[in-house]
Amino acid sequence: MNLIALSFILAFALQAPATQKQNYPPVIVDSNDNRASAEREWRRLLDFYHIPQTPPDLYPLTYRLRSLLGVQGGIKIINLQPAANSTDIALLEGVKSFIDRWRDLIGADPSSISLVGVVASDGSKRITYRETLYSVPIVGGYGQLTIVLDAAGRLIQMDDRFIPLVDLPTQPAIDREVAARKLIGRSFSYRDISGATQQVKIGDRSDLTVKHLVVLPVEKGKGLEIHLAWEITAGKSLSWLVYVDAITGEELRSIQNFDT
Repeated sequence: MNLIALSFILAFALQAPATQKQNYPPVIVDSNDNRASAEREWRRLLDFYHIPQTPPDLYPLTYRLRSLLGVQGGIKIINLQPAANSTDIALLEGVKSFIDRWRDLIGADPSSISLVGVVASDGSKRITYRETLYSVPIVGGYGQLTIVLDAAGRLIQMDDRFIPLVDLPTQPAIDREVAARKLIGRSFSYRDISGATQQVKIGDRSDLTVKHLVVLPVEKGKGLEIHLAWEITAGKSLSWLVYVDAITGEELRSIQNFDT
């Protein structure tokens, strides 16, 4: 290999990470077009089910439904009466048909979601799906759809926390061990039962457990940043979930795992 070719390869190798970080993280920003589209689909849904028109209750930025605020009596989406004490296959098929029909409003289709569980309570059923558009789990309160049906098959509650698919790196630039060692020496504060502030210091690597890669949306300014992050448990008897950016190494968020 001649000197010119070697120089070119070295220059590309040095520039590639900088370019990757320069375009990272992708940001979901406010969009009048997205809002208008969501409002249009919501009006279509109400017309289809013969529901009086009412403004949609939408999350900012993603424009997914936060609730059925303003809808009286629910929306009859299942024609058969679901069994009160079983996970009725016909019920779930009916819900999937609803999701498929209104995929533009919900932000996903049946092929890109996975059933998390069905919980029955007082005749109603709470059905939860997770979004599978990304190759790793979505955390931070995003990436889930919750649908609640009453005993007659009426949709009485809906919380759509799905996020759009963005161009996100699939491989980390920061190794899991490098991410973990960034937390050695880190102190975490909490209030004990008396209200006094206490601290827990991460002494060495044995206090850290790197779990897996996740997608972590972070609200920042007027946008929603989408990060690829390492999820790490810091501490033992008293522990925190810490998210370290897998591209930049920045600590993004920490969550206390215990009550005081």
